[in-house]
Amino acid sequence: MKLKRFYFNKDTLIDGKLTLDEQESLHAYSVMRLKINDKIVAFCGDGNDYYCSILNINKNKVECIVNEIKENTADAKINVTLYQALLKADKLELITQKITEIGVSKLVLFESEFCVAKAKDKSNKIDRLNKISLEAVKQCGRSKTLTILGTESFDEMINDLSKYDLVIFAYEGQKTNKITEIQGDYNNVAIIIGSEGGFSEQEYSRLLSLKNVQCVTLGKRILRAETASIVASALTIENFEKY
Repeated sequence: MKLKRFYFNKDTLIDGKLTLDEQESLHAYSVMRLKINDKIVAFCGDGNDYYCSILNINKNKVECIVNEIKENTADAKINVTLYQALLKADKLELITQKITEIGVSKLVLFESEFCVAKAKDKSNKIDRLNKISLEAVKQCGRSKTLTILGTESFDEMINDLSKYDLVIFAYEGQKTNKITEIQGDYNNVAIIIGSEGGFSEQEYSRLLSLKNVQCVTLGKRILRAETASIVASALTIENFEKY
């Protein structure tokens, strides 16, 4: 039987024992109906899986003893950051869930000229996306959680891009250069996806002026912004993990 996965704060790992927080404990106790001596897998984002037995359990606190620590093999071998122009909340939630499953390391939201959605209630939005991502981490079996940052200006994003080995800019006007045609050993990759309205000519030109940017096509059909983010993330990780 597949063991249930739970997130824990690594600071609680003391002398071979760890403790789940109140939210995870409530889920283990009230929803999963786990009991003393039941086995679980715990993770904290360090790349390992902690195979545990439950010592004590109630709705507020679950204490476990660690039986074995194994390196997680589901985490992506490269670091991929998705820079996503602001979209409506439901679309951002879908993107967050799917790129977590795919293996993206970081999601950074930014505002561009043609964004319809604006950065409102930022803290609440990020909190909601973090919860969605954590559930996706449990479901897909990875151990490293998705880092979610927001919201940057277009200028701030431009300044960020210099730290990446490769920046993949998906643009609907590009007819050649697929992600799968890019070759090379890149370990730190950024992907840029625009909003429903795309980019202005000035933004497009600024992105193309950067030396580490490659403008790519995602195919002959025009994709919705949320579809483009998911497709580009999957192709990037699939392509560069082989090197």
